[in-house]
Amino acid sequence: MSSIQCPACKESQEINVSNCTNCRFPFTGSTQEKSIHIAQFINKKNVISDAEEALSRSKKILFLISGYNFLFILVSILSSTIEVDVFSISINLILGLGFVISGLLLKKSPMFFSVFPLGMIIGLYTVNFILDPNLAMRGIIYKLIIVGSLIYSIYLLQKAKTFNKQFSV
Repeated sequence: MSSIQCPACKESQEINVSNCTNCRFPFTGSTQEKSIHIAQFINKKNVISDAEEALSRSKKILFLISGYNFLFILVSILSSTIEVDVFSISINLILGLGFVISGLLLKKSPMFFSVFPLGMIIGLYTVNFILDPNLAMRGIIYKLIIVGSLIYSIYLLQKAKTFNKQFSV
């Protein structure tokens, strides 16, 4: 049996179908209906590139946070006026390594390596708030931007996953 390729999703379809079985493109529709469908499909498909851009931003944020943690360790060790707190240095080292590893593996498993560091950050902010509420409020705008950006990345990843599943792209 003959087949045609859908102009929207590029799936092969039987020649006698009226709508694409994958994306519902109206093969028998008017030119206007076809154009509207393709435009809507392309608009929805942009979620994939948006998710990729969000992953790139998340990677930069994770490396920035890990750099901040490693800088804290370096300043703590080199500063003669600050008493070396082995516990704080250890925690910052573990968190810094967690953020670096998450940034490096973000493309391999985007959802896990977006949620995992978000949990670490929220946990750290919660502990900071419990220990010293005044300290937790310092840099609150940066903290909100970091958390908001990671949450938005997770949202876009989920939308892209839904799109890919729905249209087999």
